[in-house]
Amino acid sequence: MQYAVELGGEPFNLEYTLESGQVFRWEKKGEWWYGPVDGGVLKVKQDRDSLYCESNIDGLDASFVRRFFRLDEDLKGIIGTFMKGKVMTGAVQRFYGLRLIRQERWECLASFVLATNSNIPSIRRMIANVCEGFGEPFLYEGLQYRRFPSAEKIAEAPLQSLAECGLGYRAPFLKRVAEAIHEGRLELSELALLDYPDAKELLLKKLLGAKLLLGVGPKVADCFLLFSCDKDEAFPIDVWVARALTHYYPRLFEMKTTKRLASKSTRSLSGSLYASISSRARSHFGEYAGYAQQYLFMLARTNGVS
Repeated sequence: MQYAVELGGEPFNLEYTLESGQVFRWEKKGEWWYGPVDGGVLKVKQDRDSLYCESNIDGLDASFVRRFFRLDEDLKGIIGTFMKGKVMTGAVQRFYGLRLIRQERWECLASFVLATNSNIPSIRRMIANVCEGFGEPFLYEGLQYRRFPSAEKIAEAPLQSLAECGLGYRAPFLKRVAEAIHEGRLELSELALLDYPDAKELLLKKLLGAKLLLGVGPKVADCFLLFSCDKDEAFPIDVWVARALTHYYPRLFEMKTTKRLASKSTRSLSGSLYASISSRARSHFGEYAGYAQQYLFMLARTNGVS
């Protein structure tokens, strides 16, 4: 199936969006991006104000593309709520058109469980190994792809088999989260109906009760809520965002907080420190703080801020 999606003058940059650390299975081949999504492959390229798309299943149509890339949202208006000051103005101008992606919830949560204390190449490798070991294969353009395995499949997998995917300490966390979903103790769709504070509180409460907090802490919860539940005020703090805040916004926090943030990797941030920093950032950047976070992430990573 081939079709075009017209942007109608709305700002969108496919490359920045797919390279901004939101998704990990998309690959660029020539001028086309290939993404295994929703049981098929979505093939996309951008030519100025148009997206040219191909897919192998009917569900990956123009409506899906608009939902997935959130193309019906007023990005100019969104940016206008937080584009203040030299740093953010420069970040927006440099990466103009970057949008948040609306991902399938289980794959999003599982991906960010695997992303804890890791880098993008390692995350991509772990996810590829999980899909290779447990995902259903299919062909597209003569190449084999794998569907992302269901929560049921991961829940029923032997822990040793998951560990053999190179997941390290993340293997039991992934399995326990999958079990919570498969057994009905965690309903991801329920979280999407709540406002951000309640959704995050409920997610962490349920996972804490299942002794999963080490696998899904506040950063993973924020990533899940931002990238799959439209909780745009969520402000995930990874190592790049922490560096950006320290480097570009030292006066946003008390001096002792800035020093603590500068002296720690995000893996060692206490829950209270993470909550304090995230709350201050949300207050500063406003209702679309999650968008601001993505632009800061790209700025820090591209500039190699340390």
